[in-house]
Amino acid sequence: MDDVDEHRDRHPHPHPHRTRRTGWHPWGRCTVQPVTRALWSGRTLEVHAPGATAGELLLLRALQVWGAAGALVAVALVVALHRAPAVGLVVAVLLYAAGFVLLVRVTRRVRSGVRTLTITVFHGNGRPEVYGDVRLIEASLDLLCLVEDAVRRGQVSRVEYEQVWGQVWRSMPEPVVRPAGRSRSREVAQRRRSHR
Repeated sequence: MDDVDEHRDRHPHPHPHRTRRTGWHPWGRCTVQPVTRALWSGRTLEVHAPGATAGELLLLRALQVWGAAGALVAVALVVALHRAPAVGLVVAVLLYAAGFVLLVRVTRRVRSGVRTLTITVFHGNGRPEVYGDVRLIEASLDLLCLVEDAVRRGQVSRVEYEQVWGQVWRSMPEPVVRPAGRSRSREVAQRRRSHR
């Protein structure tokens, strides 16, 4: 992963018509976590199931940003209702929680179709230790960005675009269904301990 990043960093002026690799896209999103104090970094590729509507994707994005956006709305409510702070606080908390509940409910179908691939890198011990399928994430991301560029230029039809998108989505591992009551944070902690 580092070799690929170094190559891209050497060419700081990408082609102006190329799709950026990180951020939100019609097919999903790619996020990069910079190196932390614990010397871990990572990259995550999320690909939505082909055929998800623009409305569903908009609601999914709303869910992904609701933590910060909902907090801002809640603070604005508390400030607006400053003459009755207890009422403002109760309304803000209820609105914040209701936003999560509503968005989780309306995005249930599209969230179940999201496939995720993550690479983590430990930067200690003298040289980087990479965990995850680097080739799959890089090839998938390259292919999705190339076909997104091609459809914007009119070189590929929407049908061909969704075929490539579907091909990438099917190549990614299916989501692991966790038993009820088992938290994801415990799984992540166990995975990190097993890699040390």
